[in-house]
Amino acid sequence: MGVTLALHLVCLTILAGGGVGAMVLQTAVNDAVRRSAAEASALAGTMMRFALTAQLGAGLMALTGVGLLVERQWADWGHTWLMVKLGLFFVLVLAGPIIARPAGASLQKALAAGGSNDPGVAAALRRLTLFHIVQKSGLIAIIVLAVLRPGV
Repeated sequence: MGVTLALHLVCLTILAGGGVGAMVLQTAVNDAVRRSAAEASALAGTMMRFALTAQLGAGLMALTGVGLLVERQWADWGHTWLMVKLGLFFVLVLAGPIIARPAGASLQKALAAGGSNDPGVAAALRRLTLFHIVQKSGLIAIIVLAVLRPGV
């Protein structure tokens, strides 16, 4: 179980690193919008690559999570803390392609079409800011549930 748990934590690190990297780059995009649409667009493209890294980490984390359940002979399956954790995890994972990816594409399209003054830029940045706040809060909740395992 030690190896699977270590891999699960490495995957969590990849997920968190990609998510935090995307959030930091979004802050840089927010600043760059005031200077240059081209610079903001380049940073937005890099931000989207970090988001893909987070999704890769999430996919691997799901696989290692199943591995942990198998190694523990599904002993945790059905516990409320795990069901809440899995629900949060899948909502957060789905939010990437459903909310963040379209917002990132809208941002790049608005920057290309109208530059920094395009109203679509501000709207996309607001959606991305809210997305990052919810994602990081959800990730913290998942970690707290995994560590504390309330009700066990």
